[in-house]
This record gives sequence, C-alpha cells and structure tokens, in this order.
Amino acid sequence: MIKKNKATNEYVNEKHLDKRFEEQTQIILSAIDGRFNKVDDRFNKVDDRFNKLAFDLREELYIVRDELKADINNSQVSLDGYVKAQEDFKQEFVIMKEEIRQIKQVFKQKLGVEIRAF
Repeated sequence: MIKKNKATNEYVNEKHLDKRFEEQTQIILSAIDGRFNKVDDRFNKVDDRFNKLAFDLREELYIVRDELKADINNSQVSLDGYVKAQEDFKQEFVIMKEEIRQIKQVFKQKLGVEIRAF
C-alpha cells in the first residue's frame, strides 16, 4: 500500500507508517507515564500525611492513657483513704456502743436507774 503524500511529495509506505505509529505510541506512553508519576507523587504525599497523622494520634493516645492511669491511681488512693476512715469510724462506733452499754449497766447496778431509748 503506497500512497503519495501531497504536501511533501513523498511516498508513504508501510515502514514509514510503522515508524510514525511507533513515534506516536512513544509520545502517548511518555505522556501517560508523566501523568502516572504525578498521581504517584500525590498518593505518596497523602500516604506521608496519613502516616504522620497516625503517628501523632498514637502519641496522643499514649499521653491520654498515661494521664488516665494516673487519674485512676489517684482515685484509688483517695477511695482507699475514704474506706479506711469509714472503717475507723465504724470501729470507734462499736467501741462507744459497748462503753455505753457498760455505763448503763453500772447505773442500773449502783444507782438502780435503767436508761432506755424511746
């Protein structure tokens, strides 16, 4: 298949077409590669941002975890102190109750007076 190119007065043959198609293919492929490289760069930038965000988030979680541990420990110490104070109060109450029972018994034996609550 040979045709004459009117503009340049050259004959177009199959080899000439193959060469032109190969050149056009290379141009198209290089343009596509350039686009893919730009897309890859964008994805790499986004990936870097996500990695930094994940690292920052992980660090923040560690800080919150440590603060929460400290708060729980402080609450536990406070609660232990409160429970000890309540136990001490309970023991004092039991002792006072027994002492009042003994005082009532002495009043009854020595004075003949019985004390009762209403």
